[in-house]
Amino acid sequence: MDASILWNLNWKFCEGFSESYLYEDAPEAKTVHLPHTVKELPLSCFSHSAAAMISTYTKELEITPQMEERRIFLTFDGVMTYFELFVNGKRAGEHKGGYSRSRFDITSLCHAGKNRVTVRVDSHEREDIPPFGYAIDYLTFGGIYRDVWLDICSHTVITQALIRYDLTEGEALLSPELILDHQGEPIQAVAELSLRDTNGHEIFAYEDTLSVHPGTQSLSLRQEAFANPILWNPDAPYLYTVEITLTAAGNTLDRHQVKTGFRTVDCRHDGLFINGRKWKIMGLNRHQSFPYVGYAMGKRAQETDADILKDFLGVNAVRTSHYMQSEYFLNRCDEIGLLVFSEIPGWGHIGGEEFKKVMLQDVESMITTQYNHPSIFIWSVRINESLDDDELYQKANDLAHRLDSSRPTTGVRYISNSHLLEDVYSLNDFTYSDCDPEGLKLFRGRKEATGLNEPVPFLISEFAGTAFPTKLWDTAYKRTVHARAYARIFSQSNLSPEMLGTFGWCAFDYNTHGDYGSGDKICYHGVMDMFRIPKYAAYLLRSQKDPEETIVMEATTEFSRGDNQGNKLSAPFMILTNCDYVEIEMYGREPVRYYPDSRYIGLAHPPIEVEEEIGVWQDLWQDGQIIGYYKGRPAATKRFLRDSFLDDLEVTADDRSLWGDYVDTTRIVCRVKDSADTTLVYYHGVIQVKTQGNLQIIGPDIIPIHGGYAAFWVKTKPEAFSGKGEAASVTIGMPGAEVEEKEIQMELKPSGWRVG
Repeated sequence: MDASILWNLNWKFCEGFSESYLYEDAPEAKTVHLPHTVKELPLSCFSHSAAAMISTYTKELEITPQMEERRIFLTFDGVMTYFELFVNGKRAGEHKGGYSRSRFDITSLCHAGKNRVTVRVDSHEREDIPPFGYAIDYLTFGGIYRDVWLDICSHTVITQALIRYDLTEGEALLSPELILDHQGEPIQAVAELSLRDTNGHEIFAYEDTLSVHPGTQSLSLRQEAFANPILWNPDAPYLYTVEITLTAAGNTLDRHQVKTGFRTVDCRHDGLFINGRKWKIMGLNRHQSFPYVGYAMGKRAQETDADILKDFLGVNAVRTSHYMQSEYFLNRCDEIGLLVFSEIPGWGHIGGEEFKKVMLQDVESMITTQYNHPSIFIWSVRINESLDDDELYQKANDLAHRLDSSRPTTGVRYISNSHLLEDVYSLNDFTYSDCDPEGLKLFRGRKEATGLNEPVPFLISEFAGTAFPTKLWDTAYKRTVHARAYARIFSQSNLSPEMLGTFGWCAFDYNTHGDYGSGDKICYHGVMDMFRIPKYAAYLLRSQKDPEETIVMEATTEFSRGDNQGNKLSAPFMILTNCDYVEIEMYGREPVRYYPDSRYIGLAHPPIEVEEEIGVWQDLWQDGQIIGYYKGRPAATKRFLRDSFLDDLEVTADDRSLWGDYVDTTRIVCRVKDSADTTLVYYHGVIQVKTQGNLQIIGPDIIPIHGGYAAFWVKTKPEAFSGKGEAASVTIGMPGAEVEEKEIQMELKPSGWRVG
């Protein structure tokens, strides 16, 4: 490939479409950069059909003399929901499905000089395209919301390389499959494979001769053994770089590079095994949406979500509910060792014949696009929570196994006794629907769920959130019950010998249709809110981290009178910690020691339950503290003040250095606190944000504080970037509060990518 250009900048966009837009822009067209949403939405209380529209994107493509003898491809990583591509007024093709990649050879439609590219996007929820046709509990937004790539190639192109292998004792038997697109007469080509380690050193290479014919074809290199591979696993996610160079008659035709890792995956009735080692899944589901812009967030935000899941929350697996997600997100999962349950688009409804055709195309696209990701341990090839359709799902399962024999398949159900055509029975189970602390039955067992007498691989793919929505600013009691549900279910799952594990519903709150959520177009089902701010349940997960890595201690209380049921002072509450024990000192009394609760012995670090009242109603409210001990020494201290009041605003940014030459983003989190560093959950106020330099805020610049937090994303403005290092800053103030303004300094740099 001569060049692969990130083709995201300076598109023209307008709502609606006219035949005239194939040749000239609408007067109201405005310049936008990708990723882009057809309509920025408020945080809540908008019409769920606001983004359902026809829209038009256009961009100029300059064909230079050096490009005239080359092939020109456009690749769209994600466009919601359906689009048609035109070049110089002529139709180049179409694509159905908002989550799958599409690629177009536009060579024959281009000419020397300026060319006009037009994309007609239909963001309606079309019944011929999954997941649509009936109600769904999430919004899909609209627009060209992922990257577009301009590829300048020779007449022979490697469109995909699937690095297939078998692991035997001490070696990997490589047999890569190349998907080639060749234009011209048949040729003999040499494919040279180079395997590089994490330092970039070539450690293995071989070549093979291929007979290449016109059109698209799949060709496999002969099998070669690579000795002593370092295996990928969640604790040590080792990645190799594979580069394949295709030559003919001494000329280089194409180069293709991918990263991958070597490991085995086996889902058995007694567990999930990676390289023969058993792993118990403690995971979360993830929607890829963000406030205001929906799906239209780029590389850094996608990677940060993976980091939040693995590094902050400490989960070991994520389900891509309910669709294929960004390659940037999956790449990061590979790098940090976060296991991935990858799923096709769908939600409860099976449509007509065209819907089924697109669904099977989604299965193929998911597997061929994502094949090289070692983090993916299973393919979900059913429409989420749909009823049985044996003919359709047998086709889907057979197709998945034909494309990839190395991974198991599954399909997510909500019904018992569903026909098991795949390898693993996955169940969304909300038996513990009201999160009743006294409830005895937490979920259906394997036999009750499957209806089968023989043991089969079984996991729970959702629990809790849908049945117990919890807001960041709910009472401490409700947020505690939410956290307790996670403690009970993960503990029981870890103890169960018949379960591969469980996925909580879900990681982050998300926008939804009016049929669901809390009436404001938000589902408050996450362990974090839409801005990735943690609720108490998030700290239940985080407290499972190794105390040698980080000490965690979060009390599920503000120690405020009247914040619990029965107007109690403070109890019951939990202390979510990986400390060995804690001591609580309140009302001037002697400290009382508490240990992890034996009711949660399935957890590495059970929470501590405090159930008795520490004082009585007439007691004078006094300062208090909780001290966490690890290995006999104080490791964490949490203070509570009798006279708690606003003292300061804490401001943190996920990143201080951004790329300036394309749209890059980072999140900034603001927390109001008292002088003892306690978050003021019930503080009512706002922050005001100002940016300096080539930065702008996503969404409004005046933001309410909810649950003690306000957060937002800023993005770079590439149209004004100088191409050299620049300084920028973000200033946050609190109107009406006696708190000093805070300033975050940013550095904007060139990315080194080819962008256009």
